[in-house]
Parts: sequence; C-alpha cells; structure tokens
Amino acid sequence: MRRYPMLLRLVAFLFLVAIAGLWSVSGAGASAVARADLPADIVAWLALMPELATAPAPPWLKVGARLTYHVMSAAREGDASPAGESLVQYDVVSLDAATVLAAAGVHVIASGGTLGAVRDTGFIVGAPGVGDVWMDPAALRKAERHASQNLTIAHVTMDVGGVATKAVRFEYVQGAARSVSVFDETAGVLLYRIQASGGPDAAKQSSVVSEFVSIRQLTPAWTGGSTPSWAAANAVLKYEGAMRVNVGYPTPGPPLAVAMLGRITHSAPAGVCVKWETYLSGRKTEERYSLSPSAIPSSGIFMPQAALAALTAGQVLDTDPITGVTVSVAQPPLNIDGKQLLVLVHESQSFRRLYGYDRQSGTLTYFKETSRDGLAVVEIELRLTGVSR
Repeated sequence: MRRYPMLLRLVAFLFLVAIAGLWSVSGAGASAVARADLPADIVAWLALMPELATAPAPPWLKVGARLTYHVMSAAREGDASPAGESLVQYDVVSLDAATVLAAAGVHVIASGGTLGAVRDTGFIVGAPGVGDVWMDPAALRKAERHASQNLTIAHVTMDVGGVATKAVRFEYVQGAARSVSVFDETAGVLLYRIQASGGPDAAKQSSVVSEFVSIRQLTPAWTGGSTPSWAAANAVLKYEGAMRVNVGYPTPGPPLAVAMLGRITHSAPAGVCVKWETYLSGRKTEERYSLSPSAIPSSGIFMPQAALAALTAGQVLDTDPITGVTVSVAQPPLNIDGKQLLVLVHESQSFRRLYGYDRQSGTLTYFKETSRDGLAVVEIELRLTGVSR
C-alpha cells in the first residue's frame, strides 16, 4: 500500500524464489537439473558442489528456526546515491527430505536507529544441504577442491561476536561483479555476504552486505498443525477496507479505499503459498507472494485447528530479543460483526497489528494495523468480504 524504501528493492535478489512446485517436491537425491523449484543461486551451488544435492540439513535447521541478519545496501546511478539499512529475518516454516522453505521479513532501520514495522518480503527456498543462508558442514570442510580461476575458496578465521570462529570463504569475481560468502565451518550458517556490481568508474554501482546477528529456535505454540481443507489451490480471498494517514495533524486525512486479493497458488499440509494483489483507491499498487505456514504463528490467511484448540486469551507466544516484536493472543477477545474472533497481536514500538481468525474455520477475517514512520501515523483496517473457489 505504501512504497517500500529503496532498500527493499535493492535486496530483492536475496529473496529469489521459484513459484512452481514448492510444496510438491519430495525425496532426497533430486538433481540440480531436475529441481525446477529452486532459484538460480541454489542451482549454481549444486552445480559447483554436487554433493550438496544429497547432503542433510545442518542440525539447527528445523521448523521454527529464526536467523537474523544486519543488511546494508548502497547504489549509485548518476548523481543519485540511495542507501539503506535493515534487519532481515528468516523463519524456517517447512522442511522435508528435498526442500526447505523460510519466510523472509524486513525491518527497515530509520536514520535515528528506530526499527520500522516488519514487512513481508516473500520467502526463500533451498535444499536441505544448501540454501541462501546455510550449507552442509561436511561439504564445507572439503570445499576448497571446487576452487577455479574465478572462484577462490579458503578456510579462514572470522570474528563473530568477539569469538574466533573457523569459517569457509567463497569469493567469485567476474568482470565488475563480485560476490563473497562466508559460512561457519562447524555450524554451516552464513556469517557474511557481500554482493557488488560496477567498478569505481562505472555509471551504475550497487552493493548489499549481510552480516549474521543471531539464530534461535521459536518455542512451539501448538503441535500437529495442518492446512485446513478450504485453503485449496486457486481459492481467492478478498479483503476490503480503508487506510488513513495522519502526518502530525489533530485529525487524519480522508480515508482511502483499500482492497487486497489473496489467491492460493499452492497448498499442502505444511502450508500455502499466496499471491497478493493490493489496490489503493482502485489502482493496483503491489503484487507479492507470501507463505502461510501451519506449524508456527505468522500473519497467514489461516489458523490451523490445532492452534484454535491450544491458544488461550492473553497468551504470549514469542518476544524477539533483537527486534522487540511480541506475538500474543488478544485479551479480551475481539468481537467483529457479531462474531468472537481468535486474534493474534503482533506489536513493537513502531507498529501494532491485529489478525482476527474465525474460530470455526480458522480463516483470517479481520486485519488492523497502526504503524508509525517518523511523523506519519498510518492506520489500515480490512474485513474479509468474499471467498471464491
């Protein structure tokens, strides 16, 4: 509904995904050539190190694992030199013998250091042995044998939070493009990455630097969650409402009509992939994909029956020590249009979001957000107005 800052566009290539077949690939040993569901960067890793195609996931890579990175970006084109800073978090939402899915969220860091409201930036997909931010430790120990003319691979020691850590450094240079990835040799987690293009005299230059901050396991809020039967492929949910913006005045400006269409593109017991289209005053302003998992609390389009049965009013599900975002169950319960909903509250100093779910079907039927960005206060309220299949 609002334009994302330049940072989100600059780091978009970190979240390359393949839409087809994400939930349907199964069985270990699928070759890189056959894995049409994998993005180009992961296919490149598999081509470089074929042993990763059958390698197991690192021990920490489980559903509910959350990795946090500090990301800085810069670009130059002519006289324009946009730059940005953010915290990027990956939540592992699905893992089987062939595919790992992790939802990606971005908190843009303002000039004063304040974290903005988290923005859903889609998801990443990888194989158990390699993904955007992980690699099999056994393969890393012997990685140097894959070095080539344009690719140097070295075992190094890297300072991680004041601790000397054994790591493996990959550096690929081709023309004016340079990419460096450093993985923890023991854990297999990405510690550092820089992707840059354009030499010092080039008209266009860009760089994105990612540094590891932390990894932790979210505490399960329920067990045995599964996608409800109504959340099948091609189902479309329509939400309508209004957005109000107040920029330091006693009263907000006039409401702007907002509509969101969510089409389920893929469905499986572990969750669904949703293609979202956002319309502001009748004009399409955004198109994106997101995941709605069944195993962990999220901002998805459904709540599994296991969660509806397990969650209680006032229950705190998680508080992130890095971003300060708390996820809890609303107390007291919220009544919308005569129905009592199960409401998840996501909030921090910069935003508060309410996700209201029907207690029978688990469908997301209500959404409300209040967020602050400098002097601006933005309020959005949406209701489910239609479902088609």
